[in-house]
Amino acid sequence: MYKQVKVNREVLGNGENLLICGSVMKLPDEIRALAGKVQCVYADPPFMTGDHFDRSRPYGTKGWKTGSPAPKYPAFNDRFMSERQYFRLLNQFVTEAFGLLSDTGIFYLHLDWRTVARAKIICDKVFGADLFLNEIIWAYESGGRSKKTFSRKHDTILMYARTKKYRFDITRVPLDRQSKRKNHMARGIDEDGRLYSYIRSGGKEYRYYDDEPVYPGDVWTDISHLQQRDPERTGYATQKPLKLLERFLLPVTKPGDAVVDLCCGSGTALEAAQKLKCRFAGLDLNPEAIALCRNRLQPKDLTVICPCGGKAVLLAENDLEAGRFTIGGLEINHPAFPARTSPMDNLESWDTGVIRDGVFYTEQSFRRSFRYPELQQTLKTEQAIEAVMTTDAAGVRRAYSTK
Repeated sequence: MYKQVKVNREVLGNGENLLICGSVMKLPDEIRALAGKVQCVYADPPFMTGDHFDRSRPYGTKGWKTGSPAPKYPAFNDRFMSERQYFRLLNQFVTEAFGLLSDTGIFYLHLDWRTVARAKIICDKVFGADLFLNEIIWAYESGGRSKKTFSRKHDTILMYARTKKYRFDITRVPLDRQSKRKNHMARGIDEDGRLYSYIRSGGKEYRYYDDEPVYPGDVWTDISHLQQRDPERTGYATQKPLKLLERFLLPVTKPGDAVVDLCCGSGTALEAAQKLKCRFAGLDLNPEAIALCRNRLQPKDLTVICPCGGKAVLLAENDLEAGRFTIGGLEINHPAFPARTSPMDNLESWDTGVIRDGVFYTEQSFRRSFRYPELQQTLKTEQAIEAVMTTDAAGVRRAYSTK
């Protein structure tokens, strides 16, 4: 029989990467220990919209197969008592980023029209105006249209270097020249059959071959917002596309570099870092965001520091016989869960492992995804499963032990 226990830390593999529930206003010691060692810090904080954001998550096998049902849960609050409170928070993001970066490091601050002008003043003060590199405009077409103003269809990302020794290699983000919009240049073909555009100026001809790459400027229109049915979507409000974060990281990082996201939300920056073989650390106030990131990332070499408890819930009876372990679902009620569903639908992921000194050491992980909507229930084993960790469909993590 499994009993629910409190666990505040989970370790997978060597645990070198970090996922922490905490605040930038009191930076956790584990992230503070990275001071001066981080190659890229990314921050996508609240924009001071005055709104409260929800998240939706597929529920059960049907939800992960078809997208419905997908109940909604609170995600984060973007309401502040005053501008002073907000800009105090923003100043903390910038100050902590500055302290974390190495001499070659880069900082990206992702905002929109509401606060970016005043944010640049803060960044200039902390980093120095001479270390401002770019104001990147990410333009997109999704969402409604205004009839009272020109529609606001872009985010603004401020890019700063820690020192003049910063690393930046634009050749790592080539674009297909043929994907660029047509312009006024004439067209030609050379003796080898290569197509090109050209222009004559000052008695010289300048050629731009179709098969040679071009590189992004500071206005990006080729990366779209995530659509409602995009398989990349996690259901977390304001989620950014993976392609966008890869473009931020590719020119400034190499495999093995450290990347820190100070407001990791749905975990896009962390997934991009993991994909690019960088070390990473993510921080967020919301424990359910941490659970979402944990399930989104590849389950290896990760330490998750987040309270694991929640309201006491029974784990359905499971068995160990003939070298097989079978897990049941969670006997849980939640106001957002659809009625008349099986306990297994309440379960989004589960892990097996052992608990030592209050730390859950993960051995195997199983989770739902759009590619694999049915959650594995049975595994082969020659010994009893000492401890189990579950994540329910609302993003609440719980740990169970036989000891």
